[in-house]
Amino acid sequence: MKDGLLLLLTGLACSVLAWLFFRYFGNEAFSIIMLVTLVSLLVDNARLRRRLREMGAKPEGKRTWL
Repeated sequence: MKDGLLLLLTGLACSVLAWLFFRYFGNEAFSIIMLVTLVSLLVDNARLRRRLREMGAKPEGKRTWL
């Protein structure tokens, strides 16, 4: 019972936050989501490349950016 109530409250809180996000940013919301996604992708890619270098893997191909 307690877990179900907490799950319901969490879902309600997430839906309210999503509504506020789209209400506040309007048409720009999807652009913001895409920007955050792109930045997190680049950061994760850089982190993985660094980890591979630390493990001794040699990158294949020519890296032309970053």
